[in-house]
Amino acid sequence: MKIVHITSSTGIGGNEAQFERLITALHAADVGQRVIVPPSSAHGQRLKTAGVETINIELPGTFAFLDRRKINAELKRYTPDIVLSWTPTASALVERGGYVHLGLAPLVFDPQRLASCDVLLAPSQARAETAITNGWNTDAVHVMPRLPSTTLYKDTVKIFDRKKLFTPATARLIFTAARLDENKGIADVMVALSRLSSVYLWIAGDGADRAALENRAYELGIKPRVRFLGWQDDIRPYLAAADAFVYPARQEDLGDAIVEAWAAGVPVVAADSLGPGLLVKHQENGVLVPVGDPQSLAEAIKFMLIESDAPKAMAAAGRAAYLQSFQPEDLIKRYLAFFQSLTSRPSMSANP
Repeated sequence: MKIVHITSSTGIGGNEAQFERLITALHAADVGQRVIVPPSSAHGQRLKTAGVETINIELPGTFAFLDRRKINAELKRYTPDIVLSWTPTASALVERGGYVHLGLAPLVFDPQRLASCDVLLAPSQARAETAITNGWNTDAVHVMPRLPSTTLYKDTVKIFDRKKLFTPATARLIFTAARLDENKGIADVMVALSRLSSVYLWIAGDGADRAALENRAYELGIKPRVRFLGWQDDIRPYLAAADAFVYPARQEDLGDAIVEAWAAGVPVVAADSLGPGLLVKHQENGVLVPVGDPQSLAEAIKFMLIESDAPKAMAAAGRAAYLQSFQPEDLIKRYLAFFQSLTSRPSMSANP
């Protein structure tokens, strides 16, 4: 089995992290792969260092027809069984050929850019349903969970030293990780923090709203207790240092960071948006609060930090959920079986 992966993204985020994790896992499983990425892709550079064959093409380039010509020339040379395009921009450049074109179902659906895809891979049921609503056949849309960061990082986790972030060893610490934009609800957890005394907040992530959020911390009078860490590919050391993980997203169909917290055995508080609401069982493996409700969020955080037995039990239940459904070894087997099933299908003309 031979797979070509194509992405136009050079940024940071869950999709970019999954790109590197899946390719790394398939490489370890001796799957033949070739990766087409922009020259500035840090993920592509790390994959190349790890031994994955990498081709650099500036995407999007100055002229789309030249990008299309370069990409499809590479596909003809390599003759893959599967082409996996990781962004709608990449999907739009792939022509039909003697392979299965697998696209990722995006959050904002664009049927025209996905027109040459035979099958869609959806990281959530919500995105799968959006694709079906847009005319895709149900048997051409497949839901597969994203791989957790433990796919890449096998080493023993070292607890991040609080002193490096000027956080007292005895302080109660909450941690969150997300792209810094309005939908992720980081402002809500900051308002919640303003209702809690002597609690510190670490925020791993970056994005367009970072400056505004830093200003908001000043306005709320909590800046001395808030640390902005920037984007972190590996959040495990920060989870290990925290007393609770908070995920306040207002609009979210995924819950990757919650799975990471479960893997670390850290109690979880999450806003009841779509993805977290499907993952977290209230007061069993975490606590759910109404979306956009900082007061309820503050009360839930306070409960997690003050109580003893209940948070430990929920953290243990979260760890059990991770072991049952999200272990990398099991997920990789599912991906391999899925890819193998694609190569054995007689016809892939499932696109609407």
